[in-house]
Amino acid sequence: MIRDEMPLPDVLKFKAPVKCMSAKTFKKQKAVILRQLRTRTDPPPRLMRAGTGAPSAWRANLCALLEQPTATAVRGFKLYKLPVDLCHWNEPAWIANVHVVVATVSESGTVVYKDPTACEDSPYIFVPSDRAHVDLTTEQLLSSDWHSGRVVGGDPRFCQAFILHEQVKGRQHSVIATRPEDLRAKRNVFVQFLPHFAEWYRERCDAVDGVDPETQAELMGMPVFNSALEATSRDACQREWMGLRNPEACCDGLLGVMLELQCRQQLMRGEINLQKARELFFAYFDSTATIVRATQAQRLIERLQANGFNTLYS
Repeated sequence: MIRDEMPLPDVLKFKAPVKCMSAKTFKKQKAVILRQLRTRTDPPPRLMRAGTGAPSAWRANLCALLEQPTATAVRGFKLYKLPVDLCHWNEPAWIANVHVVVATVSESGTVVYKDPTACEDSPYIFVPSDRAHVDLTTEQLLSSDWHSGRVVGGDPRFCQAFILHEQVKGRQHSVIATRPEDLRAKRNVFVQFLPHFAEWYRERCDAVDGVDPETQAELMGMPVFNSALEATSRDACQREWMGLRNPEACCDGLLGVMLELQCRQQLMRGEINLQKARELFFAYFDSTATIVRATQAQRLIERLQANGFNTLYS
């Protein structure tokens, strides 16, 4: 069954894409931002330039730098400007992503911060803060085992609406708060794709709002595991259960696992060919993606209305 899609209410009132916060904008909001993100004993903010390392290898890039003498990991936040409509909200808005750079000490005793990864096209503001993810050790923060989060600031009602909006978008997006101490990292899981999903995602990526394939697959109820090794050790019944009990999913995914089993049996008996199996999976992914979007919209509207937001004339 495919549910009718409802349009999302424009509660956030964005006027442009999100971009790195400039030094000029930071100077205007510096007092408020630093009070929300750091303590007085933390090092001062820095204007950083990204390195040249591949973003997909950010952990390896950091670990390579940390092998240098005097090198230490510095946790903190990377700042972005949220271009909200100031005629609607009373304050400018911003968001701070948890970020890690490497500090080294030069021969003259100067502390130099380095970001080895090509993560931004322009300079960005980095705010060192020991308040960033107090729930994770440095080793955990540098590993690929956890999703770190973001802190949002601005008009309190905007922050409330933004958090509600992000919490329906999947595991990675939902680690968000208005205080660093309230961030709780979520486990980075291995999502076992159904056959032909990667191909479907490449062809339909614009239709799923730019969500990464792992998040989209999890929202669609595909089985999740702590590791790829664990996934290969599970039988079909256990895989069905791993999809059914995931609270991050918008649908249980049972039909997808059953479709895979059915197609495998029909292929072995020669009743269908690979092209027909591909068509069946694409049809399933299309309808399931529609259900995901409809479920996200319904959940968001319900949560916004429960918190007093007008979703009818936004």
